[in-house]
Amino acid sequence: MRLKNFIFFVFLMFFLQSCSVSRLAVKKAGATLSNQQSTVFTGEDDPELVRDALPFTMKFYETILEKDSMNAELCLATGKLFCLYAQAFILFPSDTLPDSMADQKKAMRKRAKKLLLRGRDYCLRGLDLRHPGFATLLKGKSSDSALALTDHADTSFLYWCSASWMAAIIADRSDLALGMTIKKAASLMLRVAELNDQYDYGAAHEILCAYRASIPKSLGGSDEKARVHFQKAVTFSSGEKLSPYITCATSLSVKNKNRAEFSEMLQKALSVNIQKRPSLKLQNTIYQQRAKWLLANIDKFFPVPDNTLSAKEENVNGEDK
Repeated sequence: MRLKNFIFFVFLMFFLQSCSVSRLAVKKAGATLSNQQSTVFTGEDDPELVRDALPFTMKFYETILEKDSMNAELCLATGKLFCLYAQAFILFPSDTLPDSMADQKKAMRKRAKKLLLRGRDYCLRGLDLRHPGFATLLKGKSSDSALALTDHADTSFLYWCSASWMAAIIADRSDLALGMTIKKAASLMLRVAELNDQYDYGAAHEILCAYRASIPKSLGGSDEKARVHFQKAVTFSSGEKLSPYITCATSLSVKNKNRAEFSEMLQKALSVNIQKRPSLKLQNTIYQQRAKWLLANIDKFFPVPDNTLSAKEENVNGEDK
């Protein structure tokens, strides 16, 4: 199957490069590919199928985008694919590797960062096409001026640009220069919440929950604010997404060493009926797998202290006497 895809892809590349392809045909293809309502991927409940299909799809989108470079919606669609692939199929799996595979884990996270930044740049390019000068303002010292150019219609661009950017920072915490841009990356997500509080079932609030829980108070960090974002994410998704519960568990629960809450949040995630919302099926299936792994490896996040073990041994010895 992969060989057939490769042969078709090579043929397609040759065709697009060597033939006088109608610009109208390319534009029609771009319009079809940039359709944000499609659930071909998001409605799939077989993550492995999506994982195998995405690399070809990503390159195909890039090929069409090369011919239709002024298509802002296609920039967004391409950026989303890179973000989805990097986070779901490289970054998340890297978390499950044992300590003995540290080198492989590091390589996977470096690769994820690279693809996430590529996705961010496509979304940023789309925003710049919609608002000429946006990228220059954002990269400079006028990020507020850049965000002021945006409106409700830009929420998807802002969300995916920020999501890719922030995930890239998490993927490689050793990249200090990239880490210094966290506030700018988060400003786009805050703008999403400002423009459309309920965007994509409260998706912005999930990321803002993790963000508020991870940064110092001097930069706006607050567990209280993080929990407000968590509650909004659950409310706006009508409790039909697993990800808000997992975000709460891996950020707030771990930070506060609250093993009971960690377990409770993951159990709530696993109780969600993933068949109820077809458009969220892929995301929920991936997070369902993640929740099961987190529960199975709970001691990795909340190790049992040595003194607890010693106390148990002392009790046993005392009973023997």
